[in-house]
Amino acid sequence: MAGNTAASNIEGFVGTCMNAVYQAALCFTSQNYGAGKYSRIRKIRNRCEVLTGSVGLGLGLLAFACGPVLLKLYATDPVVIEYGLLRMSIMCTTFFICGMMDCMVGCLRGIGYSFVPMLVSLAGACGFRLLWIFTVFQWFRSLEVLYLSYPISWAITGIAHTICFIVVSRKKLPREDKAEEV
Repeated sequence: MAGNTAASNIEGFVGTCMNAVYQAALCFTSQNYGAGKYSRIRKIRNRCEVLTGSVGLGLGLLAFACGPVLLKLYATDPVVIEYGLLRMSIMCTTFFICGMMDCMVGCLRGIGYSFVPMLVSLAGACGFRLLWIFTVFQWFRSLEVLYLSYPISWAITGIAHTICFIVVSRKKLPREDKAEEV
């Protein structure tokens, strides 16, 4: 538990940085949607996806590379550090997928769709992980297998959010921007 908690605290720093990009995606998408600048929304989505992926991957890999030193801030027991590194080896190296998934949610919420992303996230994050625990984890009982449910659920949920964004944007985002009023 101590190793898991220490690693989770370190991941929180990476998550906060990616969350800032999610907030920017939400803010800029909603501003441009409200202003009728529809052509900018896909650019915002693409740039925020690249930015959060880069930030998440870069900081996640850096956190993992510095893991032994960072974990010593929380504990000195070698067993705690070993378990913390185990978690970081899976979570920190794939955490960028979660950030990219969140950016897609921000863009959907920015164009006025919050219920659909909530349902998709609930099914993908919670539902899939419960299914994982009752199936895959029962067959292969290890901490690594349990941790693997996170990046897999992020990827599945991110793909579902991307499909939702494509469908919603085709219906809701006109090809032309609103004409400016004089």
